[in-house]
Amino acid sequence: MLEINAPDVVAEVTACCEAYERALVTNDVPALHAFFWDSPHTIRFGAAEQLYGAGEISAFRSSRVINFAGRKSRRLTVLALGRDTAVAMLEFSALVNGSPRHGRQTQVWARFPDLGWRVTAAHVSHVPPTPPTTWQAYADSAATAIGLPLSPDHRPGVVANLEATASIAKPLLEFKLPADVEIAPVFVP
Repeated sequence: MLEINAPDVVAEVTACCEAYERALVTNDVPALHAFFWDSPHTIRFGAAEQLYGAGEISAFRSSRVINFAGRKSRRLTVLALGRDTAVAMLEFSALVNGSPRHGRQTQVWARFPDLGWRVTAAHVSHVPPTPPTTWQAYADSAATAIGLPLSPDHRPGVVANLEATASIAKPLLEFKLPADVEIAPVFVP
């Protein structure tokens, strides 16, 4: 019968997860490489990448520019399936490109005889943010979505432009068209 959540296994994997988090927030690339199983079978799906094999994961880690700050673990749950396999599920918060985000991370850990615990598969995702309710929040959200750095010096002008555009568009969007209106013919030269 499969032993579920042996306390010593849960404690070992929890310690590995905590060490992984410390390496992640300090961008300790050699340590991050060491946590993953060095195999072509290892997989990591990130917020915007699909990495197959330790080589792709290593290349990603080595070239990654960290876009988050203030990452904090909110809830870690470890499910040990026997003595040599465990799944760790983490909820975290962070500032991603300056915007607060809530994320989830799942890692499948396996104990190898000569290596100890290694991540064999991982997945990271962010909970979609709440739609912005102000033009300031929209400017920040839109800049983040398209990867456009928004300088604090330029932000007021961008927000003012959005407000002006919205005031111009408002009467057009509020104008009610009769149900029997036909679309204009399309001119084709």
